[in-house]
Parts: sequence; structure tokens; C-alpha cells
Amino acid sequence: MIKLPKNVQIEEIPLEAMYRGVLCGLLTRIKVLYEAIYTRYGDDEPWNISKVGLFLIKVFNNMRSKGKVTEFSENRDSIMVPECPYPFKDIKICSAHTSMECALVHGLNPNLEYHIEQSVPAGDPFCVHVLTNDYKQKQY
Repeated sequence: MIKLPKNVQIEEIPLEAMYRGVLCGLLTRIKVLYEAIYTRYGDDEPWNISKVGLFLIKVFNNMRSKGKVTEFSENRDSIMVPECPYPFKDIKICSAHTSMECALVHGLNPNLEYHIEQSVPAGDPFCVHVLTNDYKQKQY
């Protein structure tokens, strides 16, 4: 905290209220991002795996991620990054974010599957993001 002179006071915001405000702002930014992506690409024909893979690579490059493409084929794209690009520490938070990425991929092509095969937050030495043609509807 910044130390103030004795005669200057500032209202302290409880941590719970501060987190709620930060979370609301983050959710709004995510909503705007996904709506913009859908507006731009959502009504087009589904993208093939290569086009979606290149889009994901562009996202990683925009985040200044280091890493490399380890597979790029008609059935599977794989991107290895040496550290979590966000950087998440908890696997539950990583999983929650991954579900949003899955929704984005399904918006570009509902027949594609996106998942994290290895994850730094899960204790792996690097993250491996995988895109495949074998989407299976989850049973609830």
C-alpha cells in the first residue's frame, strides 16, 4: 500500500468488493472479445483445422508467448509453450479458462476438439494445446 501523509485519508475498499469489481471488468472484457470474434467469424462456413490452428497461433503470438508448433496436420494441431501464457498457477482456473477456449473453437468449427494435454499449472514442465478433428459430444 502507498503510505499517505498523516493528514490525508483515503477510503479503503474491502478486498471482497475489490475482487468483485476486478472480476466484473474481466468478464466484460472476455464477453466483448468473444462477441467480436463471433461477429467477425461466426456466420461464415466452419473453418478447417488448419485455419483454426493458425488462428490459435496468432492468439499466442499476440500474447508474446514463446513455444513451437509440434504437430500441424489434417487431423491434429499441437502447440507447446514452455510456460503458462496467462500465467495460471491453479489447474482449476486453467480448466475454467480452457472451457472458454473450447467454446471459441466450437464457434469457429463445431466439429473440432480443443484441449490442454499438458499443463504447467497441473505440474507439467510445459503446456501443450491440442486441436483435433475428433470432437465427441460430452454426456452429462
